[in-house]
Amino acid sequence: MTAVIADTDILSTFGNIGRLDLLQSLFNNVYIAPAVWRELGRAAQLGFAWVASVQRAVLLLPLTADESREVERLASLYPQLGSGELESFVLAQTHHLACLTNDRQAQVVAQALGLSYLDLEEILRAFKTRKLLTATALTALMAQIEEHDRTHIKAKAQILSD
Repeated sequence: MTAVIADTDILSTFGNIGRLDLLQSLFNNVYIAPAVWRELGRAAQLGFAWVASVQRAVLLLPLTADESREVERLASLYPQLGSGELESFVLAQTHHLACLTNDRQAQVVAQALGLSYLDLEEILRAFKTRKLLTATALTALMAQIEEHDRTHIKAKAQILSD
């Protein structure tokens, strides 16, 4: 697949279980917005050990002045989103990147903006369809994610059967 821009939620999911290598094997480059970098910094200050590996695995994509103005415009239109999602969306538009987000509100806005995105279930499905993980390894990965990230993967059976 191509380059993507990830939000903090997806990065923490894979960082929590020490499997950022999987995202790197699926995508050429994983970028983050400055606001996501700041969110990761706050998580590191709170003692989350997984942050350092995430920061080493991603590429920070800075905002131009025009992009910063577009973030401000979108913030007034979509106040329900955080700065990480808004900055990611603007950078995705500018650099033609797919977004990685598991946030439902962010997905709705991404669709409204005409952006492509992958949520956690689609990423997991891609591991299988691209033959990066066997069904057994994917089952184990989903169990790890559910245990360590307190995330329920609703479509487990469908992901494994696709």
